[in-house]
Amino acid sequence: MYNRKSLNLFLVGLAGITLFGASCSKVKDLYNETDTGSDSSSLFPDGVNVPTDFMWNSARAVDVRVAVDDKFSGKYFYRVEIFDNDPALGTGTNLLAAGQAKSGQDFVGKLMVPTVAKYIYLRETSPLGVAAISMVEVGQQNTISVDGAQAAVASKASVLRGSTSSALLASGGLKAAASITEAATVVVPSDAVEISGNGSIYVESNKSYVIKSGVTFTGTINANNGSSNVKIYVQGVWKNTGNEFNLGGNNTLIVAQAGSIQLANVTQNTNGRFENYGAASLSKMTTTNSSLYINYGTLDVNEATVTNGSFTNYGIATIQKLSSSTSGTIVRNEGTLTVNNADFTNATLEAVCHTTIKTMKTNGATISIASGSLLSLEDLNATGTKINLAASSILDVTTKVTFDTWSNNLMGPSSGQALARLKKVELIKGGTPITYSGNVEVACSDHTPNEQYNTYYVVNSPAKIVPYDKSTVVISSTSCNAGGNNAAGGNPSDQTVTEVKLGTYSYAFEDNWPSIGDYDMNDFVVDVAITKVQNSANKITKLKLVNKIRSVGAKNRLAAAIQLDGVLATNVKSVKYTNENLVGQNLPLGSNGVESNQKYAVVTLCDDAHKAFGISDTQFISTQNGNFQPVESDITIEFTSPLDNFTFADLNSFIITNGYKVSSRTEIHLVGYKATDKMNKALVENQTAKGQLSANDPFRSSKGEPWGLCIPVSFVYPNEYKKITGVYPKFESWALSGGSQDTNWYVK
Repeated sequence: MYNRKSLNLFLVGLAGITLFGASCSKVKDLYNETDTGSDSSSLFPDGVNVPTDFMWNSARAVDVRVAVDDKFSGKYFYRVEIFDNDPALGTGTNLLAAGQAKSGQDFVGKLMVPTVAKYIYLRETSPLGVAAISMVEVGQQNTISVDGAQAAVASKASVLRGSTSSALLASGGLKAAASITEAATVVVPSDAVEISGNGSIYVESNKSYVIKSGVTFTGTINANNGSSNVKIYVQGVWKNTGNEFNLGGNNTLIVAQAGSIQLANVTQNTNGRFENYGAASLSKMTTTNSSLYINYGTLDVNEATVTNGSFTNYGIATIQKLSSSTSGTIVRNEGTLTVNNADFTNATLEAVCHTTIKTMKTNGATISIASGSLLSLEDLNATGTKINLAASSILDVTTKVTFDTWSNNLMGPSSGQALARLKKVELIKGGTPITYSGNVEVACSDHTPNEQYNTYYVVNSPAKIVPYDKSTVVISSTSCNAGGNNAAGGNPSDQTVTEVKLGTYSYAFEDNWPSIGDYDMNDFVVDVAITKVQNSANKITKLKLVNKIRSVGAKNRLAAAIQLDGVLATNVKSVKYTNENLVGQNLPLGSNGVESNQKYAVVTLCDDAHKAFGISDTQFISTQNGNFQPVESDITIEFTSPLDNFTFADLNSFIITNGYKVSSRTEIHLVGYKATDKMNKALVENQTAKGQLSANDPFRSSKGEPWGLCIPVSFVYPNEYKKITGVYPKFESWALSGGSQDTNWYVK
């Protein structure tokens, strides 16, 4: 039981709606109780004050501008939609804003972003019907601008021209070390020692050896004997599949253009070098300790291990199993490289020309794809991997990509465009397995979605996701990308938006203003959803408020209404109420359907909250056992002059208590919102002078407490006599931190 002196303020909330009410004594003789001097209804313990600048917002208004990458010279509209969560989720995702845009007409709007949201999701649908999704980090920004048109200018400036090796490596991508046409002609020193037969050859430092053309050598060469600066040339054939060949330290094996080798293994100790201009068939190929292996010819390897060295291919190389496990190790392809199974840990793969790998596993690796080049994979399993795509490059995964929990990054160029064509993306949940960024289009129709309160992937604009078979990036054909990529075909048409259905917000009130309530936040609870009807210029011609009154935990009569802040009453052409029995009695309406004698448009939710449920007395409604069905009604408002913007921030919801006359009318609004023209302003001045209210806001107590909250979901309000701080354990830390902690306090 609480008395009037000990009652204490509660919640006002989010930028959003306001409702009216009557004072809510939870017990019949509430105000006749003896004053015990205690403050049992205080929201927080004595001496605990809420930060003075806290607005009790669980969402905030953000201005947004989107310029589309118009490929149709302003002839057709693109559809622009902005969501609070991954639209792939379906449920749990709310539309924040929508409209149309084209060259010369950006989409400009205002939207409410829940403070719990780290990102907003932008979906642009082109005149060809291709939907592209990107993500924009919200942070503390009050204005968000996405300029796809600017990215397009950079893209058009660097479109691939031709297929020469210099063009393939343009736009800040990989740079060629050489090319097959630049490979030096192998010149064998005249004093080279000839090798033949099938014996064992013991080499000496600073000498050259040669297997001449027409000669087949089937023996062994002992180069791992402490010798150095030894060069072994193969112009003929060296065939020995039974013994390993170790180059030793600082020695070189060179297979000339007409030469060939068939060996069990080629390995070395330190600074070895293997150059193949002919044909090499190896069971194993192993590099260690700063060795350099280069293939200009034809190389066929069953198992290759590149460790603390590098392997570069300019010719045609086929490797069944390729692995590397050290940082600083580079595998580079500037020719044709085909691998059945690859495993890279902390190493680098550089795809400068068409590289084909059936299955690849990476851990802490770096993958770079050059301009005009294609990396083809069937399966990729990546952990902590960086994938860098240059302008006009393509990553093509035909079966599945699995991004593990350790963060991966797929990055497009700063100018130009790249394409990542991914048949299926599976994310191992935990952390953020993949972040897409830069000018890259990710073509994927089967992607693990983000969840309502968990972000598993990020698409930082200008990166975007489009359907797998609807890629829009134009990449010219080269000898290194298997035909490039062309824009999706079809007949363009306008992608317009005429009706925008935003999400649902709950407004929950305590009704004892200017005295304190019991903080169960159920004296009046209503859900409100907004539907906007727009013209081709994204101006609002009609507004529909879909309302659902869910509880009246008050023993006294109350009414509820919404003022459309900034919208003059004279700009309202008409208001239609689907449930006319709820309105028009206690709050007189003008001929156009808004409350009479108000400067700004005020529409009524209900004249009498109890009677709205068909109850003649003032019993508690749906706060003890939920025994009443919500009362639903729609309010459709048509404007004389279209509105530029409108969202939940413009809904000034309030409840009316203590009568309806101007001389006595008491309104309870959210923190940060102003009363209507009919509020009893003398009462406000009196209570402020007494120190009961904040000097800066009459709907905030002197301790910073509110009387109303706005929550960006359908709020599960506390039952009767249950204090919100007990029902929602994170509520207190959210409030006392000024909204910086536990922003999802209302999620059960």
